[in-house]
Amino acid sequence: MGFINSQGENISFECSELIEELKEDIAEFGGDKIVAVWCKESADVTLYTNYDFIEKEEPIGASELHHDEYIQEMTMTALLTLLEKQNEII
Repeated sequence: MGFINSQGENISFECSELIEELKEDIAEFGGDKIVAVWCKESADVTLYTNYDFIEKEEPIGASELHHDEYIQEMTMTALLTLLEKQNEII
């Protein structure tokens, strides 16, 4: 079903490949591992478009983000829940 914005519109974002990659990483590293998540606002909702492991030696640079994206940290399990929700199409 995706996310519902303030106008009552259903907003979804196809991310099946990202979900599969995340499931593999959860199996290997555990769902409680905190990752950096690429976010962007679209039609009054937050969409989650990518993630990466947080490495202090190599922080994520601004050049890795598009002009409308920002980073938010969360557990991989929380991200999986959000990706599965936004991937649903009615």
